Amino acid sequence: MIAVPRCNSVEELTSDKIQALHAWWSAQSGAGGIPDRSAFDPTRYPRLLPNMIIAQATTEPFRIQYRLVGTKVADVLNIDFTGRYLDELVDEATNTPWQDYYREAFERRLPILGTVTEATLAGGSFTFEFGIFPITAGGDGVRQFLCIEDYFDFNLTSAELIPWSLREAQLFA
Repeated sequence: MIAVPRCNSVEELTSDKIQALHAWWSAQSGAGGIPDRSAFDPTRYPRLLPNMIIAQATTEPFRIQYRLVGTKVADVLNIDFTGRYLDELVDEATNTPWQDYYREAFERRLPILGTVTEATLAGGSFTFEFGIFPITAGGDGVRQFLCIEDYFDFNLTSAELIPWSLREAQLFA
């Protein structure tokens, strides 16, 4: 990965998908500060679902486990990492501090928004935007995250993104 600019507000992003999830999160936050997972009705957001990830936080030690990975995410990254832990997937080639972003969202109870630029096998790059939105599960502190990644019109085969499956194979070779 090449660069990881953080955004201070959703208005800095161009993704209408991230803006839609942010609008839902903000509207549902209420007095408790963050929404509960039960408030998210996926049938109301069918165009977001392929780009979404549901992750779960565990503590002692702090870890992120992916509970659900959208089809677009799995297609672009060339791996369905449902059930896997973030620390099993991230390697030394990753410049994006995903673990730090989740921890910050967990501790501050606020969304983390940003842009990531990925290298391609052909020496080029492509950029996507992301949002990590903390939520409760049963109203008891941050337990999960609704995440979204917008790849816009990116096509894996034409840009030759280095797929996670290759990174993973190289990591364990």
